[in-house]
Order: sequence, then C-alpha cells, then structure tokens
Amino acid sequence: MPPALYSTASAGTHTRQISSSVKRKQSLRLMGRMGHPPFVDLTGWIIPHPGPADYGKVVNDFCMLATLRIAGYTCSVCPSFLWTDGKVSALRPMMDMLEKTSRRLSLHMPGGQGKGPFGSIDPYLLDTTETAYSDDLYAPQSGIAEAQRLAARSAGAAHTLMLTGGSTAGMHAMLLYAAKRGQKVILPRNVHISAVHLCATAGLEPVFVPVSYTASGRPYTTFRHYERVMAENPDAKAVLVLNPDYYGTLAPVAAVAQLAHARGMLVLCDEAHGAVFNWYHTEKGALSQGADLVIQSAHKTLPALTAGAWLHASGRVDAQLLRKRLRMVQTSSPSFITMLSLDDARAWMDENGAAAGQVLEEALTAFRLEAAQLGYTDGQQLLPPGVETDPLRLVLDAPQGGFRLMAQLEALGIDPELCDAAGVGCILSLMDGADRLSRLLEALRQIPAVCGSEGGSLPLPPPIPPRRMPVSEAAFAETEAVPVRQAAGRISAGQVGLYPPGVAALVAGEEITPQIIEWLTAMPTQHLFGLEENGWLTCVKEGV
Repeated sequence: MPPALYSTASAGTHTRQISSSVKRKQSLRLMGRMGHPPFVDLTGWIIPHPGPADYGKVVNDFCMLATLRIAGYTCSVCPSFLWTDGKVSALRPMMDMLEKTSRRLSLHMPGGQGKGPFGSIDPYLLDTTETAYSDDLYAPQSGIAEAQRLAARSAGAAHTLMLTGGSTAGMHAMLLYAAKRGQKVILPRNVHISAVHLCATAGLEPVFVPVSYTASGRPYTTFRHYERVMAENPDAKAVLVLNPDYYGTLAPVAAVAQLAHARGMLVLCDEAHGAVFNWYHTEKGALSQGADLVIQSAHKTLPALTAGAWLHASGRVDAQLLRKRLRMVQTSSPSFITMLSLDDARAWMDENGAAAGQVLEEALTAFRLEAAQLGYTDGQQLLPPGVETDPLRLVLDAPQGGFRLMAQLEALGIDPELCDAAGVGCILSLMDGADRLSRLLEALRQIPAVCGSEGGSLPLPPPIPPRRMPVSEAAFAETEAVPVRQAAGRISAGQVGLYPPGVAALVAGEEITPQIIEWLTAMPTQHLFGLEENGWLTCVKEGV
C-alpha cells in the first residue's frame, strides 16, 4: 500500500507529514504564507487521488515545477494543489482565476462582459471541426457562408471573412493583400503593433504618419498629417487609418480615402474598437466613408467571445485573393465556438443594436454630467475642434490622476479598460452598460477626487527618429541589451513606447536619439513596453 499523506498545521507555518511503512517519518516544510498555495518538492512521493483507490505520483520536479501523474493524466504544474481530508483536489488554476475575475465589475473588453446575447451555451457540447455536416471557413458552403453573408450585409460590405485570431489576423491579411515585399505602406504612428510585426516579417516598408497630442497626452491624427505623408510618398501602395483609437478618437477617413484613391492607394482601416458603427452612428464607419478593407474586433465592444473579429472588404477587393492571404496567417483550426459567438453578436445587433446604442449614449451623457459634479471630467473634450469621437467610449479624467483612480476603483472591485496619467478609459456593454454606469457612479461618490501629484500628464514622446535600417532587417538582426543611458546612437531592434496610449517612441531600425533616452528615463517603467526585463533596450548588435 502506498504511503498515506495527511496534514497538520501550526500557527504561521504549513507542515505536511508523510507516514509510511518506512523506518522513520519525514516532514516537509511548505514555502508560502497562510492561505496561499504552498510550494513543496514532492518528487517521488505517492499522494492519494480523490478518486476511489487511485493514486498519483510526482514523477519529476524542477525548480518547484512538478509533473503529476493523477488518474492517468500527466500535467506540469506549480504544485499548488490543496489537501482536503487527506486528499488532493483537482488542479484547475484557470477556472479559479476566471471565477474570481467574473465576480468583479468589468468595464473592459470583451464587450459581452459576462452575458451571451441569447443566454448561456455549453461550448463543449457545440464545439466541432470541419465535417460533411459543418463547414470550412476557407471554403464555406453552408453555415459559415451564410453567417459571413449576413455579417457583410450588416456592415455594408461586399464580402466579410470571420476571424478567430482577432483583428491581428485581419491586420496581417489585409496588409499582405495590399503590398508586396519592399513596397511602402503608410501607417499612423499609433498603429497597432501587429501592423509593424507584419511589415517586419513580410518585408514591407512602413512610413509613419506623426500624431499630435492633447493637453493630457492622448494622441490624435488630422487630415493634414496624412496629406503631407501621402504627398511625400506617392509610391505607397496603401494607407491605414485608425477609426476609432483606444480612446474613441476617430480618424478623417473620408478625406483620406478620397485623396488615397486619387493617388491609386488602397485604404485600410483598423476599426477594431468600432464594430458598433455597423448598426449605430453608421456614418462614422470606415466602409461608409470609402475604405477598401476594414477589420473589426467584435469581441471588444459587442457580445462576442474574445478573438472574434471580422475582416470586411469593399467591391474593389478581390475576395478570393483576400481569403488566400488570410489562410496564410490564421489557424487552420478556427474555433467554431468563436464563429458562433460572432454570428450571435451580429444577430443580436441586427435586432437590438441601434436601440441599445441610443440607450447607452443617453446614459453616458447623464453620467458625464453627474461625474463632473464630483470632479471627474470628460477626457474627450480636450480634443481640438473638428476631431470627432465615439460617443459610446467613456474617457474619465480625474484630479488625483488616472493611476491613482485605477487603484481606487480596483480596490472596490471595478476594473476599467485602461488608465493613463490623466484618467481612465472604460468600455461599456451594449447589453447592460447603463446599469454598470450606475455602479461606477456610486463608486466615484465613495472616492475622494483630491488633486495630487499623480494627476496631469506625462512628457510627450519626442519626434519620430531617423530610420537607419529597414524594419525587416533590424527585427531579425543579431541583438544585444544596452542600458538606456548608454544607447544613444544605437539602432533599435524592436518597438518601445508608453502604453497606453501605445504610440511607439521607437520602431525597429530607428536610431535611439538623446531625446528618446531622456524621455524614456522620465517615464514610469511599469507602463513602458518593449524593454528587456532589466529595463535595458534591445539594440542591433554592432560589428556583426
């Protein structure tokens, strides 16, 4: 009979004793505070399994990472299993994490925020693959084909492709469609990082449109920004706009599209945060303003599962070639459950989207007035005249600053989508956003909006630095980590910036200037992206 494991606990310390038929008992001290998962080397010990007459054996251990053999299953885990009546409980860390998260008030994506448009489903029951009775995303004939046709109708597109790899897959597909190796594509500097990654891997040459900033340090673009860059790069194959951005700021899509088409350029749009424009404020949508290819992350603002998105195409696009490009960058095993959630979100929005958008916009208008009386102001009001916004995106500036407000809200069980130095940004569900706003307002009444040193804005990024190497060459060059203060004149091997707002101060192949070094050292390191773990910069190795 294998040795039995039982537990005793003394104040402040966890101790597990193992009794067996061997000559002496051995005691193992677990490392961890009371109430936290313990860590212990159990290599070689046999431990009881909750199932009848089943035993599991720890067969390997390395740096507190154990491989357990329990009831015929082998899994590598940090040994955080619990003892109940001398037995080992099931290992479900993801379920534990998600259940805890679900009990908090979500003001972030996914847009369903815990609610399905047609109630709950059992994903395990419905999950499937390509069979004679289902369909194939890359050669659709039945359910997928009809779902894509209906999505295209709702969006005003000639063709729509469902994405199960998020808008990132769509971004890659439309850039591959628009340009070939060595050709230019015009991108706003606050473009999603996936666009830069595709340029690096496919050998495209990105030309960046600079952004302007509000007094609180939030980016925006104007037609003049694009007009100048298009005039300087008439050989560019495509121009991309961001509509809306992370803060709900819209791009001058119609004006850019008119000029781009006159110059023979395709117009691409990252509308990841603007899927609602298919049903509400449709005049703000990129397709209605002349864009050729548009990606929308349905999961960000609609009741669709995470990674569910659409790639819409106008009649000027070769749908067959676009599908081939998508197949190059998206999984060959797309999730049928994610595609189901996309179709359900479209169906719910077809029936409820316009009315739900109106209800939410009215609730937001009332909320902004009441929040202002508490000292919290509308961050979108800082944009210059002529720059439009998504009325369903909440940007709330706080006297105590966004970092402090975020911490205060999190302590009350409320999780906004983002925070920056000036305030927080929230995504509201079209299904029950008004109720969530009421709970947010009640929380704000509990929080003292006291102006402090954390408020205001951070120094703005310096101008776009000179390019010293093609992005595709720098991204795959041999690299070395260099302390920030010693990196002047070196070539960046990756993207570095502040998030949010996500504007890259450096892109692979660009020179690290003294101005950038000064800016980086003034930033809160926990909000910088692209640095090494020790805070150093990844640079192209010299002399190679």
